[in-house]
Amino acid sequence: MLMGGCALQKPVMRPDQPHTQTSVDQPPVVAEPPPVPRIDPMADVPGDKPLAALAGALERIDCITGDEDLHARMAFESRGGRVVHFAYYSKWKPRTCALDFARTTQGTKWRLTPEGHTRVHTPQGRFLMRTTTDAYVFEFEQVARGKFCGMSGDINGSMTIKRKVSPPECSVSGIMDPNDTYLDSLYKDKLKQQ
Repeated sequence: MLMGGCALQKPVMRPDQPHTQTSVDQPPVVAEPPPVPRIDPMADVPGDKPLAALAGALERIDCITGDEDLHARMAFESRGGRVVHFAYYSKWKPRTCALDFARTTQGTKWRLTPEGHTRVHTPQGRFLMRTTTDAYVFEFEQVARGKFCGMSGDINGSMTIKRKVSPPECSVSGIMDPNDTYLDSLYKDKLKQQ
């Protein structure tokens, strides 16, 4: 018992030493992550080059994930595994979001990345489309919701659509985050499940 009492001895404070009080009850200070730098959506990305002419088999896929009131849908067409047209639609009842781009859409720039993927530049944000043997992955990068959804904030995240399965299977990550306090309160439980 004497040994335990010695181990719990309080430190001796000198009169000239500043007194600092520490509390076990105080929560630790959590640093906010640094803000994500804004991109210029139309700026060229080093290493990207113009897309080659289209060739190969035609593929058309229309995939939806979610339910009637809360879902994301992607319909697209590709040639030889290269997306040439895509339309995205999402719904957080009562709000909706829709966008539609083709290689021929004025004001857009379609480029080939060094890894062989397709990057689409629009004045409202960028998209990166990765094609693998079993899936298409659409990545949204700082796509302004105001133009397509009438809501503030950006769409960031991805939608993955499996290839060569029927019916089509797809999943989302991040793009269904509403960034809207009203929608957050309506769908907080449903959004966690997706």
